[in-house]
Amino acid sequence: MTKTVADIVAIEAGIAEFQQLNYGMDESDWRAAEGRNGIYAVGLWEGKVGALDFPAMPYDEACWITQGRIALVDGAGGRREFGAGQGYVLPRGFAGRWETLEDAKKFYVVLE
Repeated sequence: MTKTVADIVAIEAGIAEFQQLNYGMDESDWRAAEGRNGIYAVGLWEGKVGALDFPAMPYDEACWITQGRIALVDGAGGRREFGAGQGYVLPRGFAGRWETLEDAKKFYVVLE
């Protein structure tokens, strides 16, 4: 089947499926696309300054920070900070602390 421009999904706030997240911070998510079997997801996330601890991730997640600054801290106290224009791949099995240091936005792709 041939695809056309009508099949292109815009990835931007207000276009995708919105959800207010409730993990202990002021954050929200626009899920723009998801695989038929939930194998992948693509979207935009944004959050206000805050922090939370999270359990081991059940998937890999590729992220690109488009605004603000965040930090990821592992269980041993190792810390990495990322700001606008920087990206990372959070590996499956990573558990730790997420810190939003400045109000931030990220583009993400979840790879299960």
